[in-house]
Amino acid sequence: MKKVIFLLLSIVFLSCGKDSNLIDGEIKNSNGKGIEDVLVQVMGTDLNSKTNAKGVFRINTKDRGDELIFTHPEYEMFRIKLDDSEVSVILKEKNTQEQEK
Repeated sequence: MKKVIFLLLSIVFLSCGKDSNLIDGEIKNSNGKGIEDVLVQVMGTDLNSKTNAKGVFRINTKDRGDELIFTHPEYEMFRIKLDDSEVSVILKEKNTQEQEK
């Protein structure tokens, strides 16, 4: 009986581990400098992360989304479909002259 319970618990723990998809990435500007505080969000979920001072982030999508959204007040929003576990993005600066008018 103990072996059956152990086997069932092992299957449960193994199946929980498959609900994970860790994504590493970096966000840079057009000059190649990392952008700090970019919000990285899995489309359609509340899963999110922010970039550090070097523009690097890590997010666990938990296989709930296939698209990431990148937002920052000084840069245009950007979306990318996931097809790899590493992401590299260059964000375009917003045109601040249009906003000032």
